[in-house]
Amino acid sequence: MKRYLIFLLALAAVSTLTLAYRVEAQRPRNRAKVHSLQATADASGVHPDKFDTTGPVTFTCLNAVSETPNSRPEPSCHITAPGFNKTLKKGDSGNATGAGTVTLICNGQGNLRCAARVDIPAAAAAPST
Repeated sequence: MKRYLIFLLALAAVSTLTLAYRVEAQRPRNRAKVHSLQATADASGVHPDKFDTTGPVTFTCLNAVSETPNSRPEPSCHITAPGFNKTLKKGDSGNATGAGTVTLICNGQGNLRCAARVDIPAAAAAPST
C-alpha cells in the first residue's frame, strides 16, 4: 500500500511538471532597448557621436571628464535631439520629442570624454485581430 501511495504522488508530480513545461509562459518580446553614445574632444577637434531614432527617446549624461584637473567650466554633455538642445551635467536627463538624430558633444576645457545613454521605449504592442 505504501508503494502504491508513493507511486501516485510521483505520478501526480510528474504530471504537474509536464503540464507546467508545456504551458511555456513567456515574457513579451517587445522590450525596451538602450544605446550608448561616447564623444571626445582633443587638440585635433571635437568628435561627436550620433544616433538616429525612430521616435521619442530619453537620454542621460552618464559621465563627462577632462584630463585637466579642476577644469572650469565643469565637463558636461551637450545633447541635440528633436525638441531638445541643452547641456546636461553628469546624471541629468532629457527627452527627444520625436524621430531624428541624437548628437552628443563634450563641453569643458582640455581633452574631454563624455558618455550618454539613450533609452528607447518598447515598441507599441501590435493590435490583436
